[in-house]
Amino acid sequence: MIKSMLRFSFVAALMLAAGVANADSTGSQGFADLGTPAAVGGNINTATQFTVGSLITNSSSTGVFAGIPTQSFGSVSFDTTVGSSLSFGNSTFGNFASTSITEISNSAGQVSFYVLGNFTGGSYTGTLSPNPAPASFTVSFTQTPAGTGAISDSSTLSIPPVPSGVPEPSSIVLVGLGLASVGVVARRKKAVVA
Repeated sequence: MIKSMLRFSFVAALMLAAGVANADSTGSQGFADLGTPAAVGGNINTATQFTVGSLITNSSSTGVFAGIPTQSFGSVSFDTTVGSSLSFGNSTFGNFASTSITEISNSAGQVSFYVLGNFTGGSYTGTLSPNPAPASFTVSFTQTPAGTGAISDSSTLSIPPVPSGVPEPSSIVLVGLGLASVGVVARRKKAVVA
């Protein structure tokens, strides 16, 4: 019984891992801002509306984005209270469209957002599987001095989405299977001793 339960847990973990990771449609792309980023109201720590001055890809790329020529997307604005407000792309790179925006850190002079969405492949990135593919866009703003100074930003797009600190459902299932296995083993040992 114990061996079959452990075997079941191992097989279930492999199946979940195979379903979560799709090697055909993975990658990350870093971005720089060649423009003048802004926050409505001037203070990044209290603003809900942001503008990336001139979003451009940098040399930090992997997977489906590896080796892509520099791509420029111009000014990109978004409202943190509207989950679908961030989008950018072109026919070569592909297109990202947000579905939710979550603030993940906020301290004097620094704020970061985790943006979930979908990425549709372009002529360089190709047809993804699935297409569009779930993706995340993490963007961080810095202001020096805090509240009144110049603003800078950096960002990264990832396929599949990088964890935001909230456990993925598959991770919760794996932990549950592990705990169930430990419970079965403990119960069997107790039954054998009795």
